[in-house]
Amino acid sequence: MTDFCARVGRLVDENPEEAVPAQVAELMPALLADPTFLSPEQMSAPAKGYARHEVFLCPEDRFTVLAVVWPAGITSPIHDHNTWCAFGVYDGVVAETRYRPVAAAGDRPSAEPVSVRAWTVGEAGALPLGSGDIHGMHNPTDRASVSIHVYGGNIAKIGPNVGRVYKEVEPALA
Repeated sequence: MTDFCARVGRLVDENPEEAVPAQVAELMPALLADPTFLSPEQMSAPAKGYARHEVFLCPEDRFTVLAVVWPAGITSPIHDHNTWCAFGVYDGVVAETRYRPVAAAGDRPSAEPVSVRAWTVGEAGALPLGSGDIHGMHNPTDRASVSIHVYGGNIAKIGPNVGRVYKEVEPALA
């Protein structure tokens, strides 16, 4: 973990912000392969919803590492992010649906699905900063799954890395 965080810190310091998420995702498979990386507490599932456990908060507020525990069948809201994001699967399967925004009708923005991917143990990905970072995640299995998320900034200070929550609409027929 120490080496991973040092390398992420260097990436943040030495690269344009829009390049960082994909570069962090490239570092993640080695971390995801370490069976001793998380404590039992950081892998514990909540009674309701999903759990976000702090693993590392950069003392210079450059990034945060979280373990997210997804009980069987749980789904996140469709959302975008305030800062950059990279993620990978530590245990189980986490499915991700990516969305594109559509004209909002009412008080909540809307988005339509454009792709779905089931991420498995050891796989990592990233969301582009800004446009294109709308997604929802869920656990499609019958047991808990664990994913690791690396976010720009200090989540303890800025709060959950969610910009807006979207309403899903059916894709337009071509």
